[in-house]
Amino acid sequence: EPTRAAVLGEFGGLGFKVDGHTWAGKTWGYRGMPSLERLTQQYIKLLRGVFDLEASPGLSAAVYTQTTDVEYEGNGLLTYDREVVKMPIDKVAAANRGQFPPLPKMLTVVPAAQSEAITWRYTTDKPGADWFKPSFNAALWKEGPAGFGTRGTPGAVVRTEWNTGDIWLRREFALPDAKTEILNLLWHHDEDVEVYLNGILAAKAGGYTSGYEDTDLAPEAQAALKPGSNVLAVHCHQTRGGQYIDVGLVKFSLP
Repeated sequence: EPTRAAVLGEFGGLGFKVDGHTWAGKTWGYRGMPSLERLTQQYIKLLRGVFDLEASPGLSAAVYTQTTDVEYEGNGLLTYDREVVKMPIDKVAAANRGQFPPLPKMLTVVPAAQSEAITWRYTTDKPGADWFKPSFNAALWKEGPAGFGTRGTPGAVVRTEWNTGDIWLRREFALPDAKTEILNLLWHHDEDVEVYLNGILAAKAGGYTSGYEDTDLAPEAQAALKPGSNVLAVHCHQTRGGQYIDVGLVKFSLP
């Protein structure tokens, strides 16, 4: 509004537990980070968004959650006992001043629903215990284009309705004969998700995202990728509110 300052009252919630420096041996965060490197990357990404909002439409202030861990909440820049600064101070300080490294370019390797209506096999009936393995026969599963969920879920591109508690997905994709590059998952999940590549757990997360986000592959899953045919398998569990699942693979390169 012309006569009122625009303030982002709370943002952040990037959780990371530092063993030996917690209030009660366990922590909780809105978005748990698997490593300090990932925590730093996501912090810089959030601050880049804050400065974009300052430029337009004119954000005046923003409040990060939070300065320190608080009891069970592990969202702090510092641990509960103030003994550990979780991220490199120079990188955090630069981001707080609006000084950012070059933004890497994201290149699609296996498309998500944002760009293509990729067909998956899927079922909402609990499959056998080996459902995620490459040798599993999913010929009796249904077929449908991604993404899967209910319309109105924030950030979702729904092409196949899914409104039950669980869904299991499988698809094959090909990689070129060239040496496999380091890849990242691109996913949008609501709620809990686990993703397998060639039968190896690649990533899992609880809760939900409100849009597409990239995340690291587990090293074992990265190593399991091979030239030619590969298998991507996904399970998503949902309890309330909107629901959605879609997964792709991307790689990053500096401009």
